[in-house]
Amino acid sequence: MPFSLPNLLRRKRRDTNPVVIKSFNRKFPKAKNILWQQIDVFKWHVNFTLKDDKYSALFNSEGDWMETITLIPINKVPEALQLTFEEKYNRDDLQKVFYVETPAQNIYEMNLDNGLYAFKVLYDITGKIVGTLIA
Repeated sequence: MPFSLPNLLRRKRRDTNPVVIKSFNRKFPKAKNILWQQIDVFKWHVNFTLKDDKYSALFNSEGDWMETITLIPINKVPEALQLTFEEKYNRDDLQKVFYVETPAQNIYEMNLDNGLYAFKVLYDITGKIVGTLIA
């Protein structure tokens, strides 16, 4: 395989950093349908399923877990957060909801599109807005 950046970033499991694989297997021992991608020299991204849910996780090259992202339906969001969301935003504008787990905190990422612009609203687990991003 010739050396090129696209070829470097598309990796098979046998080409994935073994330290990262070991950390992943320890954190997600029952994961299935595992697909690795090297993001850059220092980060590894992995898509996988657990039961019937789809996940995405990020590890650094030393095997440290950095985050896990799960696409979830709005009815899986805590009721208090749903009520806080609906006080400020139109539920019809909601495109996707992600639950993002990191070593520092867990947040809900609400992706919205109101027809004029797309944006993300980030909530902590108590329902407090911790960030807004224009997509």
